[in-house]
Amino acid sequence: VQLADWQGLVTGRTDPSNPLIVEVPLGQSPAGSSGAFLVEASDRKRWWVKPLNNKQSPRIVVSEHVVGRMARLIDAPACEVAVVRIPSALAGWEFRQGARLAPGLAHASMAVDAALESRSLESRDRDDNRKRHAGVYALHDWCWGEDQQWLYSETGDRKLFSHDHGHYLPNSTGWSEASLTQQVDMAHALHFPADGIDRAESERIAARLQTITRTELQEILLGVPISWPVTDRELEVLGFFLGRRAVQVAGRLQAMMARLP
Repeated sequence: VQLADWQGLVTGRTDPSNPLIVEVPLGQSPAGSSGAFLVEASDRKRWWVKPLNNKQSPRIVVSEHVVGRMARLIDAPACEVAVVRIPSALAGWEFRQGARLAPGLAHASMAVDAALESRSLESRDRDDNRKRHAGVYALHDWCWGEDQQWLYSETGDRKLFSHDHGHYLPNSTGWSEASLTQQVDMAHALHFPADGIDRAESERIAARLQTITRTELQEILLGVPISWPVTDRELEVLGFFLGRRAVQVAGRLQAMMARLP
């Protein structure tokens, strides 16, 4: 995969014509540096929302959306993501003390029931986490994970979900064409012991990474709203970054499993 392969492939982006609508805020942001807050949306489901004027960076919504969609491509255990619209009727609502909503498109991550957050990759022997952890290792390397944190469902036998991907990609919220091209061929391993990870699931993910197509990546990048703070060219370089890394990550995942007893 070469950078020139992506020239002109991300053009004509629009804002979605029929996104989910934030209908009822369920409370102010309780914690976390971005100020994410819980809502009920037009699908009657609960979502954690990060608006463009979150407390960290407007670029967070781009990383959150792209990494969440990449996780879905390889069936990694990440929370479902969506683009939601904050209607004018909610303009000015204080989602955190001193921070007020502006209408427009925002990022949303589906809420996990009875979730506890941890920065430790744990409970591998619970639920199907032996399989789910394999996806965590792959996603972290592929999308350059940082600020690692996971949710564990206390009503789902500690089932793991990867979430809060706003600081993924090289140089975090400051990622750029330069940071992507400079790091594209570098490994970015997750430094937790891999003992006990499901081998068959690791092989499945490795095989999937080897078959990711440019068209699949292009579709996701074209779905980034035009009103969000990222250029077409930046997304093209991101497509190159993810496309080139996919096969490399597959090989590293296989090598990691081969080293285990």
